[in-house]
Amino acid sequence: MESPFTYNCTASGNSFLARKKEVSQTVLNIRSRVHTVIYEPPKTGKQSLIDMALAQTGLTPAVIDMISMIDSDELLHALQDTPEHTLVYIKNFQNILRLPDWERAAADLSHRMQSDDAPAYILSGSGINAMKHIFEEKKLFYRQYERVRLSPIDERSVTDHIIRTFLKVGRVVEQSQAERIYNTADGHPWYIWQIADTCFNLTKGYLSDNIITEAVDSLLYTHSVRFQETVDNLSRYQLYFLRAVFDGISKASSSEVIERYRLNSSANVHRIKEALTKKEVIHIDGQDTPRIIDPIFRLWLKRFYFKDNKEQ
Repeated sequence: MESPFTYNCTASGNSFLARKKEVSQTVLNIRSRVHTVIYEPPKTGKQSLIDMALAQTGLTPAVIDMISMIDSDELLHALQDTPEHTLVYIKNFQNILRLPDWERAAADLSHRMQSDDAPAYILSGSGINAMKHIFEEKKLFYRQYERVRLSPIDERSVTDHIIRTFLKVGRVVEQSQAERIYNTADGHPWYIWQIADTCFNLTKGYLSDNIITEAVDSLLYTHSVRFQETVDNLSRYQLYFLRAVFDGISKASSSEVIERYRLNSSANVHRIKEALTKKEVIHIDGQDTPRIIDPIFRLWLKRFYFKDNKEQ
Protein backbone atom coordinates (compact mmCIF):
# COMPACT_ATOMS: atom_id res chain seq x y z
CA MET A 1 0.00 0.00 0.00
CA GLU A 2 1.29 3.44 -0.92
CA SER A 3 2.23 5.53 2.09
CA PRO A 4 -0.09 8.45 2.86
CA PHE A 5 2.85 10.42 4.27
CA THR A 6 4.13 12.49 1.37
CA TYR A 7 7.16 14.73 1.62
CA ASN A 8 8.05 15.22 -2.04
CA CYS A 9 5.16 17.61 -2.75
CA THR A 10 3.35 20.42 -0.98
CA ALA A 11 0.87 19.63 1.76
CA SER A 12 -2.83 20.11 1.05
CA GLY A 13 -6.19 19.06 2.41
CA ASN A 14 -5.95 17.04 5.61
CA SER A 15 -2.17 16.89 5.27
CA PHE A 16 -1.92 20.63 5.80
CA LEU A 17 -1.69 20.97 9.57
CA ALA A 18 -2.36 24.15 11.56
CA ARG A 19 -0.99 27.54 10.40
CA LYS A 20 -4.51 28.78 9.69
CA LYS A 21 -3.54 32.18 11.07
CA GLU A 22 -0.64 32.48 8.62
CA VAL A 23 -2.85 31.44 5.70
CA SER A 24 -5.50 33.97 6.69
CA GLN A 25 -2.92 36.75 6.96
CA THR A 26 -1.44 35.91 3.56
CA VAL A 27 -4.91 35.86 1.98
CA LEU A 28 -5.73 39.22 3.57
CA ASN A 29 -2.46 40.68 2.29
CA ILE A 30 -3.13 39.47 -1.25
CA ARG A 31 -6.67 40.83 -1.30
CA SER A 32 -5.54 44.13 0.22
CA ARG A 33 -2.54 44.36 -2.13
CA VAL A 34 -0.16 44.35 0.79
CA HIS A 35 3.22 42.89 -0.18
CA THR A 36 4.18 39.72 1.71
CA VAL A 37 7.64 38.50 2.65
CA ILE A 38 8.18 34.95 3.89
CA TYR A 39 11.55 33.50 4.88
CA GLU A 40 12.06 30.31 6.83
CA PRO A 41 14.50 27.36 6.67
CA PRO A 42 14.22 24.98 3.69
CA LYS A 43 11.33 22.53 3.58
CA THR A 44 9.43 23.98 6.53
CA GLY A 45 6.18 24.65 4.68
CA LYS A 46 6.48 27.98 2.86
CA GLN A 47 5.24 26.65 -0.48
CA SER A 48 2.37 24.76 1.15
CA LEU A 49 1.29 27.92 2.95
CA ILE A 50 1.41 29.99 -0.24
CA ASP A 51 -0.46 27.33 -2.22
CA MET A 52 -3.22 27.25 0.40
CA ALA A 53 -3.51 31.04 0.34
CA LEU A 54 -3.63 31.12 -3.46
CA ALA A 55 -6.33 28.45 -3.49
CA GLN A 56 -8.47 30.60 -1.19
CA THR A 57 -8.04 33.74 -3.31
CA GLY A 58 -8.56 31.93 -6.60
CA LEU A 59 -5.75 33.96 -8.15
CA THR A 60 -3.06 32.67 -10.49
CA PRO A 61 0.10 34.70 -9.92
CA ALA A 62 2.91 35.51 -12.27
CA VAL A 63 5.68 33.28 -10.90
CA ILE A 64 9.33 34.31 -11.06
CA ASP A 65 11.75 31.68 -9.77
CA MET A 66 15.22 33.06 -9.07
CA ILE A 67 16.81 29.67 -8.44
CA SER A 68 18.95 29.82 -11.58
CA MET A 69 19.24 33.56 -12.14
CA ILE A 70 22.80 34.80 -12.53
CA ASP A 71 22.28 38.18 -14.15
CA SER A 72 20.43 41.25 -12.89
CA ASP A 73 18.81 41.82 -16.27
CA GLU A 74 17.09 38.42 -16.02
CA LEU A 75 15.12 39.65 -13.02
CA LEU A 76 14.32 43.00 -14.60
CA HIS A 77 13.09 41.38 -17.80
CA ALA A 78 10.94 38.95 -15.81
CA LEU A 79 9.39 41.84 -13.89
CA GLN A 80 8.64 43.67 -17.13
CA ASP A 81 6.62 40.68 -18.31
CA THR A 82 4.11 40.92 -15.43
CA PRO A 83 2.22 44.20 -16.04
CA GLU A 84 -1.27 42.70 -16.29
CA HIS A 85 -1.08 40.49 -13.20
CA THR A 86 -2.61 41.43 -9.87
CA LEU A 87 -0.20 39.14 -8.01
CA VAL A 88 3.50 38.41 -8.53
CA TYR A 89 5.19 35.58 -6.65
CA ILE A 90 9.00 35.59 -6.55
CA LYS A 91 10.54 32.34 -5.30
CA ASN A 92 14.08 31.84 -3.98
CA PHE A 93 14.35 35.57 -3.50
CA GLN A 94 17.56 35.18 -1.45
CA ASN A 95 19.36 34.54 -4.74
CA ILE A 96 19.11 38.23 -5.58
CA LEU A 97 22.34 38.54 -3.59
CA ARG A 98 24.14 36.52 -6.26
CA LEU A 99 23.32 39.00 -9.01
CA PRO A 100 25.85 41.58 -10.18
CA ASP A 101 24.73 45.02 -9.02
CA TRP A 102 22.01 43.32 -6.99
CA GLU A 103 21.13 46.46 -5.06
CA ARG A 104 20.19 48.17 -8.32
CA ALA A 105 17.86 45.28 -9.14
CA ALA A 106 16.38 45.46 -5.63
CA ALA A 107 15.89 49.21 -5.95
CA ASP A 108 14.07 48.71 -9.26
CA LEU A 109 11.78 46.13 -7.67
CA SER A 110 11.18 48.42 -4.69
CA HIS A 111 10.18 51.22 -7.06
CA ARG A 112 7.71 48.92 -8.83
CA MET A 113 6.23 47.81 -5.51
CA GLN A 114 5.58 51.42 -4.48
CA SER A 115 3.55 52.22 -7.58
CA ASP A 116 -0.12 53.00 -6.92
CA ASP A 117 -1.24 50.36 -9.43
CA ALA A 118 1.36 47.77 -8.38
CA PRO A 119 0.26 44.16 -8.04
CA ALA A 120 0.61 42.43 -4.70
CA TYR A 121 4.02 40.80 -4.37
CA ILE A 122 5.00 37.67 -2.45
CA LEU A 123 8.75 37.40 -1.88
CA SER A 124 9.75 34.02 -0.50
CA GLY A 125 13.14 32.55 0.36
CA SER A 126 14.78 29.63 2.17
CA GLY A 127 18.12 31.30 2.83
CA ILE A 128 17.10 32.77 6.16
CA ASN A 129 20.40 34.55 6.76
CA ALA A 130 20.46 35.96 3.25
CA MET A 131 16.87 37.15 3.57
CA LYS A 132 17.64 38.62 6.98
CA HIS A 133 20.53 40.52 5.41
CA ILE A 134 18.24 41.99 2.75
CA PHE A 135 15.26 42.90 4.88
CA GLU A 136 16.64 43.41 8.40
CA GLU A 137 20.26 44.45 8.05
CA LYS A 138 20.21 46.37 4.76
CA LYS A 139 16.58 47.35 5.45
CA LEU A 140 15.66 47.29 1.78
CA PHE A 141 11.95 47.55 0.95
CA TYR A 142 11.58 49.41 4.25
CA ARG A 143 7.92 49.61 5.34
CA GLN A 144 6.78 48.18 2.00
CA TYR A 145 5.82 44.71 3.16
CA GLU A 146 4.44 42.59 5.93
CA ARG A 147 6.42 39.56 6.98
CA VAL A 148 4.43 36.37 7.55
CA ARG A 149 6.29 34.14 10.03
CA LEU A 150 5.64 30.42 10.10
CA SER A 151 4.90 29.25 13.61
CA PRO A 152 6.12 25.74 14.47
CA ILE A 153 3.63 23.00 13.69
CA ASP A 154 2.52 22.03 17.17
CA GLU A 155 3.37 18.59 18.46
CA ARG A 156 -0.21 17.57 19.20
CA SER A 157 -1.38 18.24 15.63
CA VAL A 158 1.46 16.14 14.23
CA THR A 159 1.16 13.23 16.64
CA ASP A 160 -2.62 13.05 16.26
CA HIS A 161 -2.24 13.04 12.47
CA ILE A 162 0.32 10.23 12.58
CA ILE A 163 -1.81 8.11 14.92
CA ARG A 164 -5.01 8.66 12.90
CA THR A 165 -3.29 7.91 9.60
CA PHE A 166 -1.91 4.59 10.86
CA LEU A 167 -5.28 3.65 12.39
CA LYS A 168 -7.07 4.12 9.07
CA VAL A 169 -5.34 1.01 7.75
CA GLY A 170 -5.40 -0.92 11.02
CA ARG A 171 -1.90 -0.06 12.20
CA VAL A 172 -1.16 1.18 15.70
CA VAL A 173 1.21 3.89 16.91
CA GLU A 174 1.61 4.71 20.59
CA GLN A 175 1.44 8.38 21.59
CA SER A 176 5.00 8.21 22.91
CA GLN A 177 6.20 6.85 19.57
CA ALA A 178 4.54 9.64 17.59
CA GLU A 179 6.14 12.13 20.00
CA ARG A 180 9.51 10.49 19.44
CA ILE A 181 9.17 11.01 15.67
CA TYR A 182 8.25 14.66 16.19
CA ASN A 183 11.05 15.32 18.67
CA THR A 184 13.72 13.54 16.62
CA ALA A 185 12.97 15.93 13.76
CA ASP A 186 12.62 18.85 16.18
CA GLY A 187 9.23 19.62 14.65
CA HIS A 188 10.62 19.96 11.11
CA PRO A 189 7.74 18.78 8.87
CA TRP A 190 9.81 17.50 5.92
CA TYR A 191 11.85 15.26 8.17
CA ILE A 192 8.85 14.20 10.25
CA TRP A 193 7.05 12.89 7.18
CA GLN A 194 10.15 11.09 5.93
CA ILE A 195 10.46 9.21 9.22
CA ALA A 196 6.71 8.55 9.35
CA ASP A 197 6.75 7.31 5.74
CA THR A 198 9.45 4.73 6.47
CA CYS A 199 7.70 3.64 9.66
CA PHE A 200 4.41 3.22 7.79
CA ASN A 201 5.99 1.10 5.08
CA LEU A 202 7.75 -1.17 7.58
CA THR A 203 4.81 -1.64 9.98
CA LYS A 204 2.37 -4.52 9.65
CA GLY A 205 0.41 -4.16 12.88
CA TYR A 206 1.97 -2.32 15.79
CA LEU A 207 4.79 0.13 15.22
CA SER A 208 7.86 -0.96 17.18
CA ASP A 209 10.57 1.23 18.63
CA ASN A 210 13.10 -0.70 16.53
CA ILE A 211 11.32 0.37 13.36
CA ILE A 212 11.53 4.03 14.41
CA THR A 213 15.25 3.59 15.00
CA GLU A 214 15.58 2.00 11.57
CA ALA A 215 13.62 4.87 10.01
CA VAL A 216 15.86 7.48 11.64
CA ASP A 217 18.98 5.58 10.54
CA SER A 218 17.60 5.50 7.00
CA LEU A 219 16.96 9.26 7.10
CA LEU A 220 20.52 9.94 8.24
CA TYR A 221 21.89 7.69 5.52
CA THR A 222 19.78 9.41 2.86
CA HIS A 223 21.14 12.84 3.74
CA SER A 224 24.66 11.81 4.77
CA VAL A 225 26.32 12.84 1.49
CA ARG A 226 24.82 16.32 1.73
CA PHE A 227 25.91 16.67 5.35
CA GLN A 228 29.41 15.37 4.63
CA GLU A 229 29.77 17.92 1.83
CA THR A 230 28.75 20.64 4.27
CA VAL A 231 31.52 19.85 6.76
CA ASP A 232 34.05 19.18 4.00
CA ASN A 233 33.55 22.75 2.80
CA LEU A 234 34.32 24.25 6.21
CA SER A 235 37.71 25.51 7.30
CA ARG A 236 39.43 24.22 10.43
CA TYR A 237 38.37 27.25 12.47
CA GLN A 238 34.82 27.02 11.15
CA LEU A 239 34.70 23.41 12.33
CA TYR A 240 36.02 24.45 15.74
CA PHE A 241 33.25 27.02 15.97
CA LEU A 242 30.62 24.57 14.71
CA ARG A 243 31.65 22.27 17.54
CA ALA A 244 31.16 25.11 19.99
CA VAL A 245 27.68 25.79 18.59
CA PHE A 246 26.91 22.07 18.74
CA ASP A 247 27.95 22.06 22.39
CA GLY A 248 25.43 24.82 23.09
CA ILE A 249 27.66 27.82 23.77
CA SER A 250 25.82 31.13 24.12
CA LYS A 251 28.60 33.72 24.42
CA ALA A 252 30.67 32.92 21.36
CA SER A 253 33.15 35.76 21.85
CA SER A 254 33.92 35.14 25.51
CA SER A 255 37.55 34.51 26.37
CA GLU A 256 36.64 31.13 27.85
CA VAL A 257 34.99 29.95 24.61
CA ILE A 258 37.80 31.34 22.45
CA GLU A 259 40.41 29.49 24.48
CA ARG A 260 38.49 26.24 24.86
CA TYR A 261 37.68 25.92 21.15
CA ARG A 262 40.99 27.36 19.86
CA LEU A 263 39.30 30.25 18.04
CA ASN A 264 42.24 32.67 18.41
CA SER A 265 40.42 35.99 18.91
CA SER A 266 37.04 37.71 19.03
CA ALA A 267 37.78 39.21 15.60
CA ASN A 268 38.29 35.70 14.25
CA VAL A 269 35.03 34.58 15.86
CA HIS A 270 33.24 37.42 14.08
CA ARG A 271 34.66 36.31 10.72
CA ILE A 272 33.73 32.69 11.38
CA LYS A 273 30.17 33.57 12.35
CA GLU A 274 29.82 35.63 9.19
CA ALA A 275 31.11 32.76 7.03
CA LEU A 276 28.86 30.13 8.62
CA THR A 277 25.77 32.33 8.33
CA LYS A 278 26.51 33.00 4.66
CA LYS A 279 26.73 29.24 4.15
CA GLU A 280 23.36 28.89 5.94
CA VAL A 281 24.85 26.43 8.43
CA ILE A 282 23.99 28.43 11.55
CA HIS A 283 21.54 31.16 12.45
CA ILE A 284 22.07 33.85 15.10
CA ASP A 285 18.91 34.30 17.17
CA GLY A 286 17.59 37.44 18.84
CA GLN A 287 19.80 36.83 21.90
CA ASP A 288 22.91 36.64 19.68
CA THR A 289 23.15 32.90 20.29
CA PRO A 290 24.27 30.79 17.30
CA ARG A 291 22.20 27.73 16.47
CA ILE A 292 22.50 24.99 13.85
CA ILE A 293 19.67 25.49 11.35
CA ASP A 294 19.05 21.90 10.23
CA PRO A 295 17.96 19.55 13.07
CA ILE A 296 18.90 16.37 11.22
CA PHE A 297 22.30 17.79 10.35
CA ARG A 298 22.72 18.34 14.07
CA LEU A 299 21.74 14.73 14.74
CA TRP A 300 24.20 13.58 12.07
CA LEU A 301 26.95 15.57 13.76
CA LYS A 302 26.09 13.88 17.05
CA ARG A 303 26.04 10.37 15.59
CA PHE A 304 28.96 10.51 13.17
CA TYR A 305 31.08 13.64 13.45
CA PHE A 306 31.25 14.81 17.05
CA LYS A 307 30.88 11.28 18.40
CA ASP A 308 32.77 11.88 21.61
CA ASN A 309 30.17 14.44 22.75
CA LYS A 310 28.42 13.31 25.94
CA GLU A 311 25.02 14.74 25.07
CA GLN A 312 22.29 12.12 24.98
